[in-house]
Amino acid sequence: MKRVEIVAAQAIQEDLLDALEHYGVPKKYTIIPIAHGVGSTNPKLGNEVWPEENFILIIYCQEEMLDRIEQAITLIEKKYDQEGIGYFVL
Repeated sequence: MKRVEIVAAQAIQEDLLDALEHYGVPKKYTIIPIAHGVGSTNPKLGNEVWPEENFILIIYCQEEMLDRIEQAITLIEKKYDQEGIGYFVL
């Protein structure tokens, strides 16, 4: 069993979920709807200066599902090449 954490801008959440569905990733996940932070792109702090926010998507899956998740993330990274997407597998 693997734990996958994806951190991305709220603006791309719907497209990411669509991409996961496209690649056959089961709809078994948890979303933490608001996350603030600073990464390799613009800060997402939810304030007057940096108003954008991130979300966190957590998926528990078998190792065999990781390739499909990575394909979905790659698709979204190509579409939103200015947005950083954090992807972690534990």
